[in-house]
Amino acid sequence: MTAQTFSAPAQEPRSSMVFRPVPDRSRWEGLVVAGLVLIIDLVLLLWLARRPVDGGSFILLSVVLLSLPLLLHLLYRTWGAFTLEYWIDRNAVRIRWAAHCLVVPLPAIRQVVSEGERPVQRSLRFWPGSFVRPLPSQDGVRWALFASRPPGDSLWLETDDALFAISPAQPDAFLAALQEHNRLGPSHQLALGRERIGLHLLTLLEDALGRRLLLAGMFGVLALFGVLFFAYPTLPDLLIFHYDRTGLPDSIRPKNALFLLPSIGLAAFVANSLAGLWLVYRQQITGAYLLWGSTLVIQILSLLALFSLIR
Repeated sequence: MTAQTFSAPAQEPRSSMVFRPVPDRSRWEGLVVAGLVLIIDLVLLLWLARRPVDGGSFILLSVVLLSLPLLLHLLYRTWGAFTLEYWIDRNAVRIRWAAHCLVVPLPAIRQVVSEGERPVQRSLRFWPGSFVRPLPSQDGVRWALFASRPPGDSLWLETDDALFAISPAQPDAFLAALQEHNRLGPSHQLALGRERIGLHLLTLLEDALGRRLLLAGMFGVLALFGVLFFAYPTLPDLLIFHYDRTGLPDSIRPKNALFLLPSIGLAAFVANSLAGLWLVYRQQITGAYLLWGSTLVIQILSLLALFSLIR
């Protein structure tokens, strides 16, 4: 293991520099896989449009809807792999990944370690961009990868309580720039942490509660359509939708009118999801949670109404 330490500050102005990582083939593979998922979904939707309403149609619909989180994950990781960069100025090293930057203040970097290695198991959860991921802490020290190559081929930025792996395509030039900017001394103090750089709503992928509420809303849509699709073939062509005060039916409609209830649940999910994402963009996350929670209430009421009509 070798290490690079820093010289004492000097007093000359210098502009910031940007370093790209070693090219990562997985970003192009991510684009290809995301395109294949999208093509498969379109084929399934065309097949679904030509099938009768039954349990098989519901299975096709479920496959399409459940593939959407996978597609979003692939696109987000691919976007991150394409945008990975390392920015150096006199105050910090900023590591860009998708919609945020990790800020590592220069005064906090004790040394840059090379030729170190920590075993990392590959996981589909962190693909594309397999070497951008958090690692379990060791002895109270936080480990994280922001690289395009294995940890053994990366540089490690070491602070008092963290180690960050990076893989600039020009490591010697990166280290020279780091030394140069460190000699200048910081113009102001920064804290180790993250900065948002636009498209805040996409960082929802990192918010556990937000993801769960949106996934629950999606499963609510599936539950509504599932109940109707499986029951539809056995229902009579005409159904009683309402009774008057004397208990006599005063509203009889074709059974396809039942699709109004799942459509209400779907419309609530789409409208509240988009409105919630807009609130996330405005950084009003509590309002987004309330909207996404109200979607579940609407879907539960629609499901109860559907059961009362098809029983």
